[in-house]
Amino acid sequence: MFDKFKSLFTKKVADNTPEDYDDLSPFENPNFITSPDKIINLLSEIEQSSPLCTVQIDGAPQEYNSSILGIKTEKNLIILDELIPKEGNAALQATRSLKLSTFHKGIHLSFNLSDIEMGHSRGISYYKTNLPDRIFYPQRRRAPRIEISSIDIAFTGVSERTGISVSGYLFDLSRGGAGIDLPVNRARVQRGDIIKNCQISFEDYLMDFDFSVRFVKPTSPSLPKVQLGGFFENLSSKSQAKLSYFITSLERVEIRKQKN
Repeated sequence: MFDKFKSLFTKKVADNTPEDYDDLSPFENPNFITSPDKIINLLSEIEQSSPLCTVQIDGAPQEYNSSILGIKTEKNLIILDELIPKEGNAALQATRSLKLSTFHKGIHLSFNLSDIEMGHSRGISYYKTNLPDRIFYPQRRRAPRIEISSIDIAFTGVSERTGISVSGYLFDLSRGGAGIDLPVNRARVQRGDIIKNCQISFEDYLMDFDFSVRFVKPTSPSLPKVQLGGFFENLSSKSQAKLSYFITSLERVEIRKQKN
């Protein structure tokens, strides 16, 4: 479902190597990307990898989560998913502007968007606006990168819609959600589903939660393996604290590795 919805917005762009982002002219600020072509290439890479993004709205009491659904290069548009928790959508419609941040290749980046409009397609809400004119993307080759997939964090849960168990391993983890590799999608998980009674274990702590699915995509046309991603729901305050501490500890380990 996500891939069909996503195809409404996505246009192919030319492949570029990571070195393209470091090809700065003598007059460019190394902390920002301002070239329109480089902005399109970077955002298209992020859209393809489907990471969870953090959204900040002026005057809002908290941060929210979203993801990039598509890049329409011919119309200079970026398409964003609706916000989680849902209270963020009312705040965004009032201000029509936000700051979006995420990690790409282990590096933190952010950009501002304004004059945002809400749209609907097949019963799903989304937001659209012009592509940013610059992206804050500092220290692009020296920043730490955390490989969650090497830690083997198992995921289990049950699809609320089909009642079939879901199991796999995390490839991405944030304080708001996760990305999960499934060897096969027996539960027929699709975008918008809720996976109930989920569990992951880290540092001898068993975390219980529900999971709101925001994307599902195959990893190969010839393999049954899929990747899905989404947001944690119904996390206890203890689990939130444990998860934040765990992620902070991973970040510190990677920083120490970079310094050695």
